Amino acid sequence: MDNEELRKFYRTPFNLRLKRFALCAIGAAIAILVSLIFLIDRISWQLWHFMRGCAGVLAIIFVVIVAILVYRVNNAYISMNRHNKV
Repeated sequence: MDNEELRKFYRTPFNLRLKRFALCAIGAAIAILVSLIFLIDRISWQLWHFMRGCAGVLAIIFVVIVAILVYRVNNAYISMNRHNKV
């Protein structure tokens, strides 16, 4: 695979939006987990479990969005190569 061709597909506006949304989701999850480190003595166990659950859901959302992004880019790359060979 040529890296420049793949980068061209990653730089489409929709894929850039997906990338930014994925980074926001993982950033929020990390922020929640870091805040839990500092707030562990001050919050209730119920809130602590709720915040960890939110961080887990955000991590799952991150993985799904990155999988969609990789699929879209590779699908476009393969279909472009298939059309060029014919």
